[in-house]
Amino acid sequence: MVAQQQRSDATREKLLSAFRASFLERGFEQTTVQSVLTLTGLSKGALYHHFRSKSEIIEALYEHESRSAIAEVVTQPATGRSPLARLKSVYLQWTQVVRDPDIARILFEIGPAAIGEQKARNIEDAASRQSIKRLLGKAIESGEIAPPDPNLLISLLNALVAEAALHQLHTGEDAHASLELAIDGIFAAMQP
Repeated sequence: MVAQQQRSDATREKLLSAFRASFLERGFEQTTVQSVLTLTGLSKGALYHHFRSKSEIIEALYEHESRSAIAEVVTQPATGRSPLARLKSVYLQWTQVVRDPDIARILFEIGPAAIGEQKARNIEDAASRQSIKRLLGKAIESGEIAPPDPNLLISLLNALVAEAALHQLHTGEDAHASLELAIDGIFAAMQP
C-alpha cells in the first residue's frame, strides 16, 4: 500500500514538473496535454487519476509554487529577532524568492492568466495567511504593534508585497528599499 502511494505521488510530481516546464517554455495556451504525456511517457489514465483538466493542473502548480515560496522564508530560523522584525523579514525575503524568473512567471503571469486574478489571489492568501497571522499574533502579544484590524493589516501587507514583486518583475528594479520603508511606516503607525 505504501509503495503504491509513493508511485502515485511520484507520478503526480512528474506530471506537475513536466507541465511546469511546458508552461514556462510554451505558455499555458500552447501547452497540450498530449505533448506532455508524450514527453513523460505517461498515459491519459495516469493524468486523469490526478487531474481532471489542464486548468486543474495549473491551479495545483500555482498553489504549489505559492506555498513553496512562503514556506522557504517562514521556515528560516528567527534567532534574535523580535516578532515584528521577523514578520517584516518574511515579507522582504518573500519578494527576493519570487524574483526567480520561473517562479515569478508562474505566480504573476501564467497562473493568474489561466485561473483568473481573483482565484490566484485567493490561493496566494490561503498559502500565506496562516503563517503571517501567526507571526502577526506574536507581534501583537509582545506589545510591538496594535492594529485595529489584524486581518485587514495582513491583506494590506500581502497586497503591498505582491505589488512590489510585480514591480520587480516588470522593471527589473529591486523594490527592497521602498518596500522596507513602506512596511516600517505601516508598523510605526500601528504601534501602541
